[in-house]
Amino acid sequence: MGPGRRERMRFRQHGGMALLVSDEGVNLLASLIGSSSILMGGLGLAGGLAAGWVLWSWHTGRGATGRIHGNLRQLAENIHADLADLQLRDAQDQLSKGWNTLIKEITAVRRELDESQIRQQAKETVGRYQTRWLTEILNAMPAGLLIVSNDWTITFANESAARLLHAEADGLPGHRLTEFLGEELAAMSLTGGAIVDRVLEVRSTGASLRLTSIRSDDGADVHETALSLSDMSLQREVERSRSQFLYHVTHELRTPLTNIRAYAETLSQGVLTDPSALRECYNVIIGETQRLSRLVEDILSLSQFEAGAARLVMDDVNLARLIRQVVEDMQASADEKNIDLRLSLPPKVPTLRGDKDRLAVVFTNLVGNAVKYTPSHGTVEVTCEPGDKRLRILVKDTGIGIDRTEHEKVFEKFYRSNDEQVSRVPGTGLGLALAQEIVRAHGGTVELESELGKGSTFTIVLPVESLAAVQT
Repeated sequence: MGPGRRERMRFRQHGGMALLVSDEGVNLLASLIGSSSILMGGLGLAGGLAAGWVLWSWHTGRGATGRIHGNLRQLAENIHADLADLQLRDAQDQLSKGWNTLIKEITAVRRELDESQIRQQAKETVGRYQTRWLTEILNAMPAGLLIVSNDWTITFANESAARLLHAEADGLPGHRLTEFLGEELAAMSLTGGAIVDRVLEVRSTGASLRLTSIRSDDGADVHETALSLSDMSLQREVERSRSQFLYHVTHELRTPLTNIRAYAETLSQGVLTDPSALRECYNVIIGETQRLSRLVEDILSLSQFEAGAARLVMDDVNLARLIRQVVEDMQASADEKNIDLRLSLPPKVPTLRGDKDRLAVVFTNLVGNAVKYTPSHGTVEVTCEPGDKRLRILVKDTGIGIDRTEHEKVFEKFYRSNDEQVSRVPGTGLGLALAQEIVRAHGGTVELESELGKGSTFTIVLPVESLAAVQT
């Protein structure tokens, strides 16, 4: 040691050789290997002649011990330095080789500790991700989900449950479910895995909710129960819509079936001998069967579109020819009422990519409605307005018009206005609903402008392909 300086020297043994290390060196080694006390225990006490030689090398600073001491000081300045830099190059003597072996073992321990920390961090990260991912899935569920303890204290609530209870999802945990639902819930017990299936009222709104427990069959002692919440008002609306649908279908089927039966019975009695009377009976029967066929076809088509099962046969459609054909088919009906049915087409109409038969149904329904609901001596005009990427087909009439309060309702299936002028005209209430579904399937929209007593304008907006326009 230098003048005026003392350090207690400790002899440690490693790999059959003696290593002289100061207290400072021992502390540095302890910091280097962290919690690896096993390796430190391997550095045992030695002595003898080898210790004397090491002591001489330490004082002179010219041997391996001096370089080891310098490396330890360097490590003290940066404990996270690369341990490979601490190895002694040109290690020929036993002390240098032993030191390098020790560094390799400490490096392996550090690597193992680092890998263990990385694995633990990865496990925690995955756990947090899975928890967040599961929470997002539960919050996206349309049904309400609650987890409650046996005293009805809420421990988890998804966003749908909070919406049904008219509360904030973050504010529900810690509150009792009995604060939000009817008083009869407080008399019910969840202990012993009790089954819950009740319809209860929300205290704040009076809405009806169905509360159903989700059973767990793992046989464990149950301290929490998962509950699903469903809005009974929505289910009742679905049932009401189903009942209305059946009522309208039954009503629409009854009239043509009654006519068919009446005329068929008349023919079966053989009392008619006049050829014109017989022909009239046959025509009525044929007409009513066609009416039934159209009704069933419209119902099936509309149901397919609503279920997403309808298929479009896409092809290039000559729209000008299609519209002209529809107007020609409606001309006879317009002439019966002395209605001026006009068609105005530009010199060129873009080719449309679509289902020709389905689009024919759209134009037939709109032009047919315009003729039906326009009084005698009125006007129905069909025009086409091409654009860069959109094509507008307008069907304008001078008919009875539609009240503003009914603009959205007229596109509902089976809806018919209560207006007396409308009720006098036969119809099923399916035409506009089906037309809107077909246009939507083509990526377009149906717009309505109308005032009661001033006529209506239905505008079909369809996207067009970048194809050559067809000369009209």
